[in-house]
Amino acid sequence: MRGGKGDTKRTRAVVDRVEDGGTAVVYLGDDESAAVELPASMLPDGAADGSHLVITVKLDEGATRSAEDRIRALQERLERRGKEQ
Repeated sequence: MRGGKGDTKRTRAVVDRVEDGGTAVVYLGDDESAAVELPASMLPDGAADGSHLVITVKLDEGATRSAEDRIRALQERLERRGKEQ
């Protein structure tokens, strides 16, 4: 993975509520202006309504390359199959 700053971002968040269906509503950023819904199982142990979090998002370049390779191989296989018909 790259060592640069651009591959990881951190932001503050607050858990607004955990709904009965197991969905957590979380407001992101210092201004809490963006809401996202997450499976409550993704919250750390002990998190509840009003809990403040730090969320880190990191690029997984290895997984991206792997997916691209799988897709490329599938496309090539389909192209070969199409030429054989």
